[in-house]
Amino acid sequence: MEASYVLIAMSTDERGQGLATVAQDLELASVILSDVEKLLYHTRGSVPTAIIIEDDLISRVQNLDLIALLRRRKPLANVPLVCLGQDKPERHVAALSSGADVYLNLPTRPALVKANLQRLLERRQAEASLRETLVRLRDFEQAYKESERVKDDLTHMLVHDLKSPIASVMGLVDHSIEIIESSTEAHGIVELLSLARAESQHLLNLAANILDVRRMKEGHMPFNPAWIERLSDLAQQSLKDVNSAPRDRQFGFLIRPEAEKLFADSALLRRIMANLFANAVKHTRSGGHIDFRAWKKDDEFVLSVRDDGEGIPEEDQKRIFNAFEQSRHTIHDRYDTGMGLTFCKLAVEKHGGSIWVESKVGRGSTFFFTIPVNVGEGLELDDITVSKA
Repeated sequence: MEASYVLIAMSTDERGQGLATVAQDLELASVILSDVEKLLYHTRGSVPTAIIIEDDLISRVQNLDLIALLRRRKPLANVPLVCLGQDKPERHVAALSSGADVYLNLPTRPALVKANLQRLLERRQAEASLRETLVRLRDFEQAYKESERVKDDLTHMLVHDLKSPIASVMGLVDHSIEIIESSTEAHGIVELLSLARAESQHLLNLAANILDVRRMKEGHMPFNPAWIERLSDLAQQSLKDVNSAPRDRQFGFLIRPEAEKLFADSALLRRIMANLFANAVKHTRSGGHIDFRAWKKDDEFVLSVRDDGEGIPEEDQKRIFNAFEQSRHTIHDRYDTGMGLTFCKLAVEKHGGSIWVESKVGRGSTFFFTIPVNVGEGLELDDITVSKA
């Protein structure tokens, strides 16, 4: 029985009817029983809002503590229970010891039963609210601990992962100064400073990804989708954001005509592609092949970046887009924090798409992501601007 009701268990049905007004005054239904066997059977599959039970009914069953038996049933453990009986101290004590909340002497008035029952129901509601509050507090505590864990991971990454590129920048700059001072190998200054700039750009990209991952998770990242007329142009621009990539790798682009024009946030899409290009560069050797492709499938655009690099172990593929967790050394001995892929995942999901990887160790990786055709659905016409990427 799913409706809220008061279970009235009395020695006779007539006595039970006399207390039916109590349930009615509390705006509850009532079920009246005068048989112990029926009472036990009924409470196996039904949980009343409250129970009124007469001590005379309990006394019919020898060597059986009926109230204690009901309380042992987990759903009934906290149900308000009022016991009605004769003015006998020993019965009074026995009922309370067995689990009754209140023992009222007979004869009694329905109004007195109602007042006690109402107080018990209010107390039960207050306890339920308290339990809900405790659950919310535990959830808050768990979220706080998770936040602290992320902060600890971030601190670890800043201390250990940024240290290497910063040291490289400082070393290159110091060496450049030495060359300038000696003025005998000035021809090497440009190359060294270019390397220093590449490492500095790596730091800037890493910092940008860290900040923007946090902004996205907090819902503060701007999202301005507009028409992109030529995806091929945007892909070429994103490739230029990758340090020294065209010089060190062979790139191919294959964009089907129906995928040239799409509706998306061009800034986010450009960074998604740049991060995937940078990831491919980090995990392929000099001279490796990297291909970008895009096509339309049903109601979404599919974009992919494929490389012939080292590949990703199967056990890592499930967590490759989680910040910090997939950190690993690249084949160029650079420590990869994975923040770029985390940014890609959040940016793709911001568009309503999905991202995944297919890879085999030693045979390269292909990262796929989708952009729905109807990204701009629901936007006002005035909000849509044409962007020639």
